[in-house]
Amino acid sequence: MNNTFIFNRFRLLVRRQWTENKKVYLLLWGVISLSLMVLSFFSERYDLYLLYILLFCFGGCVMTTTLFSRWSDFGRSSFFLLLPASITEKFLCGLIYGIILFIPLYCLNYFVTRFIFTYLVILLFPDNLLPFSAVVTGGINEITKYPFSFYAVVFLTFLFTQSLFMIILVRFKKNQILILLLTIMAILVLYNSGIYILMSNIVHIRGGSIRHPGPFLTFFSADFGYRSLHNQAYFDYFSFTKLIWKLNDLMWFVVFFMLYLTTRFNLMEREL
Repeated sequence: MNNTFIFNRFRLLVRRQWTENKKVYLLLWGVISLSLMVLSFFSERYDLYLLYILLFCFGGCVMTTTLFSRWSDFGRSSFFLLLPASITEKFLCGLIYGIILFIPLYCLNYFVTRFIFTYLVILLFPDNLLPFSAVVTGGINEITKYPFSFYAVVFLTFLFTQSLFMIILVRFKKNQILILLLTIMAILVLYNSGIYILMSNIVHIRGGSIRHPGPFLTFFSADFGYRSLHNQAYFDYFSFTKLIWKLNDLMWFVVFFMLYLTTRFNLMEREL
């Protein structure tokens, strides 16, 4: 198969992807919308931002299962690899459905479900509600109150989970979810252990405890701190400069970009 990119062939591949998986896509968006609605009822009492991030990443991983066929089914996977389209076209088709379309549709669904549709459902119950315009305005204010760095964290977390799962999905035919969970746990344990050792050597304290940057990866938090044995109630924090923070985010973005490219090379190996 010629590996040159042909737009018309790529357009047909994108259309085929929708025709073959539209029921799965509609079911996925239904589950996401229902989950957003349930979380919205509890958001007034609890801070559930982490659950929203996990739902975002979960949706991206589920979307990935439809991008390159089901490898456990030999017939489907073989037919996908034998399609008269280049590896680049197949890979870009996956990125269109997994990132370019998924992210804006999720953001739109998030706003409509949480601040509009949920409000209409609550109208079925007698209560003293705010006017609809106040709810929409409050939703806009809630979205805009977070700094850009927060959304960068969400985006990088999404790329982290989806790129890993995409590689695992193409590389392995069975137990992809289990392998993904074990891989994430191993990466987080090894990475945070290494950061803990690094920060311990930087601070040079004789006793106490170290808080390394973030519970996940360094793109989650751009600071670290330590607690002395003499004052257990106080943490001394050291924040990175804004330039280093941006370079850190850029570095992780490049890492995840390389992970996505690894998926393309894995597809090429499968086809060969």
